[in-house]
Amino acid sequence: MTATLRRPAALPAVPFGLATAAYLGVFLAGYDRLPGELATHFSGRGGADGFMSRTAALWSGGGLLIALGVLFTVLTAAADSGAKARLTAAIGAGTAVTLGYPLVVTVLVNLDAPDPAAARLPLWHLAVLLLAGLTTAAVAWRLVDAGPDRAPAAPVPPLPLADGETAAWSRTVLSRPLLLPALAVALGGPLALLLGPWPLGAALIVLGLACAAFAAIRVTVDRRGVTVASTLLPRPRLTVPLTGITGAASVRVDAVGDFGGWGYRIRPDRRGVVLRSGDALAVRTTAGREYVVTVDDPATAAALLNALVERRAGGRAGERD
Repeated sequence: MTATLRRPAALPAVPFGLATAAYLGVFLAGYDRLPGELATHFSGRGGADGFMSRTAALWSGGGLLIALGVLFTVLTAAADSGAKARLTAAIGAGTAVTLGYPLVVTVLVNLDAPDPAAARLPLWHLAVLLLAGLTTAAVAWRLVDAGPDRAPAAPVPPLPLADGETAAWSRTVLSRPLLLPALAVALGGPLALLLGPWPLGAALIVLGLACAAFAAIRVTVDRRGVTVASTLLPRPRLTVPLTGITGAASVRVDAVGDFGGWGYRIRPDRRGVVLRSGDALAVRTTAGREYVVTVDDPATAAALLNALVERRAGGRAGERD
């Protein structure tokens, strides 16, 4: 059994404290061996292309680590749920490493450098800091208690349907927090292709399309099951067939606390199309998995789905008789 912490505020404070101590310790220990102006920014090829005075580098690097350490510690302590505290602590701990590592390495590559322009920071350091940051975040995530288990969803009685009666339910959900960045990024992509390096432009366009795919969705419940489709793009499209559904319920979700963000989210035995916090349709499957979609009037959708599942079960029972 994994040990967990119920007071996780110290988790981001510890790595930020260690990062600050390492940075200031290395900087002050080698202060006399550092040039008056340090190379503090490096190009993709590892060459120095940005510089800062020795004093400014000391105060800005140390101050940034201390400020972010305090910020993440306060945010973790103020989180109103175990899930939010867990996520904030993990992000904070990972940020401490991904920020502290390059700051310390920057000081080391400047030691005894006769000309700061000759300092180099090889690109492999980027892979190291990302791996170290993700590992630290994962460890912090495991150490924090997620809080009490979610209360089971209240059952929704099936919608009364007459024999032979058909029914369908559909709603469209728009997420402005996803739509606006998607448009901005998608417009910036072609400009970057024209004015800047093409990999950046291509990355912006891909990111914009990914956001746009989940910025507006249509949720449909009918005799086939549940379908969640983007209204802006033909893909992605999520379908949960009626044959694999055991029941449905109306639940309330916290986008950050329950799923760690917005968009298509994956959790153990749980999947979610989460565009906001609030009411959502929860669908249980025969495989033991739950699909959650944030949408208006999920109670009606759940009632219809339960009626269709009940009708199908009754039809199968009649066939066996």
